[in-house]
Amino acid sequence: MPRKLIAIANPISGRGKAARLGPRLARLARESGVEIHLRLTTHAGHSQELARDARGEGYDAIVACGGDGTVNDIVNGMRDNPLPLMLVAMGTGNVLAKEIGATANPMRYAQALREWRLLTRDLGQLGSGRLFTCFVGAGFDGECTRRIKEARQGGSMKMWQYVPAIFRAIAGANFTTISATLDGSRRVEGASFALAAITPAYGGPLALTPQAQANDGLLDLLTIHEPIHFLSVMRLLALGLMRQIHTHRRAKVTRATSVALEAREPDGREVPIQVDGDFAGYLPVECRMLPGALQMLDPR
Repeated sequence: MPRKLIAIANPISGRGKAARLGPRLARLARESGVEIHLRLTTHAGHSQELARDARGEGYDAIVACGGDGTVNDIVNGMRDNPLPLMLVAMGTGNVLAKEIGATANPMRYAQALREWRLLTRDLGQLGSGRLFTCFVGAGFDGECTRRIKEARQGGSMKMWQYVPAIFRAIAGANFTTISATLDGSRRVEGASFALAAITPAYGGPLALTPQAQANDGLLDLLTIHEPIHFLSVMRLLALGLMRQIHTHRRAKVTRATSVALEAREPDGREVPIQVDGDFAGYLPVECRMLPGALQMLDPR
């Protein structure tokens, strides 16, 4: 019997490209000797529902067709019934896809499917139980995702449309009291921005935690200890482009198997967080590692 895969596609990802995947997935199935059944999501949480039921319905793997948010939903959906994941990049950021070498072309997986070639990666888990594949950020990028969510209103966005939201986030992200507890004991205090990352990549060519490894069982925690304003953000992004964060005089990078982030801003404001690039509420948040918890088809 051929292996059977379910392809879960967010129809708005890639400005509608995901909804036109059928013929390419059919060709991939023919050339790889597998079955691929395409399902388009129709409502919030649908991808989690499809992923949750996939193993019970006899599928051998899940194809995630979308961006980092779609991947996050699917990973959380199959939390109790894990299956290997194949990733077809259809989103805006595609952090995980770029790291493993996935593209919008599913034919990249033809040989991997024939050989059933898998790679193993770590996952992170919040105190709430939610899983993440890339990172959790608190402060500036949490405010960015909150603003972008407001601007998006359920539809897709072009890259240039992110710019006004980011400028508004810079103006409103003057946080000063973010603190971290690492492995239950070590403390880092007085940060304006914090990023707990599994991946070296942050978005596009940016690498804010360039030494991070997705299979070492550790989170790389980056904290910035200076006010957030336009120039400080530009400096941070420039060093990220050059993979030179270690030269930032007001940055600290530490490693741990668990990180708890909290803040007590003097004006009582809540500090927003993002998880895998999506707005996810406010501090406090706890993160811990799940080593080797995710299997993926290897496109390389």
